[in-house]
Amino acid sequence: MTQTGDPRTLVRIAVTTPPPMQRYHARQARVEAHDGFTILDLGGPGHAINYLTLYSEPDPEHLVEAARAFFGNAGFDIAVESDTAPAFEERLKAHGWVIDEEEPSMLLQPIPETPQAPAGLDIHHVSTDAELDDFLRITRTGRRWIPSLEAARDPNVALYVGYVNDTPVATSRINVMGEVGDINGVETLPCFRRRGIGTALTWAAVAAGHERGCTAITLSASPMGYPVYLKMGFEPVCVYRTYVQPNRR
Repeated sequence: MTQTGDPRTLVRIAVTTPPPMQRYHARQARVEAHDGFTILDLGGPGHAINYLTLYSEPDPEHLVEAARAFFGNAGFDIAVESDTAPAFEERLKAHGWVIDEEEPSMLLQPIPETPQAPAGLDIHHVSTDAELDDFLRITRTGRRWIPSLEAARDPNVALYVGYVNDTPVATSRINVMGEVGDINGVETLPCFRRRGIGTALTWAAVAAGHERGCTAITLSASPMGYPVYLKMGFEPVCVYRTYVQPNRR
């Protein structure tokens, strides 16, 4: 059945669902959905592993009680969907929380045909340890997130490395959550930028999602990537602001 409805609903699937590779970790993810917010523990202590995603104006007492019961004494960050909780954002700021990251979430639906990659670019679907090492080196992603080649080859995951003259120069990755695919890990070495290589790697991830049954593709855009994704057909849906406590700065 095809996912339909508010684009924000599709974006929320990506930001509140544990990624497929999480099941390859010793400690499994936990997720708890509430009315207007979701609490997620990705299997480890500390910030960036534990976070709460907010997409309404919740009752503050209920939210604090739920977070304490879920996280205990572990720290956590709070991601707030733009335009949905201005009063709660003001409360966070009043209590010393500060914005650590602000990224637009974008959506591609329907999924178009994949254009041809630039000449001289060879795109590999990661299937060997050497290719995984190339991916990790370019993206600076730790084994915490991609623990093994087996995880990278999960049916609901696809990692790509782009090569020019056998040199690894760019990457992309997609996680499939049902009919929604979430793209991340789009990186291009500085000396190979502005050649359409990053765009081609993004299209490779889009195509992988489509092949795996996705009807919508989401991603969080960097300032550099935002105009590129607009040209590809992605539409901005909302902005997620990540708040951290002062001692995290």
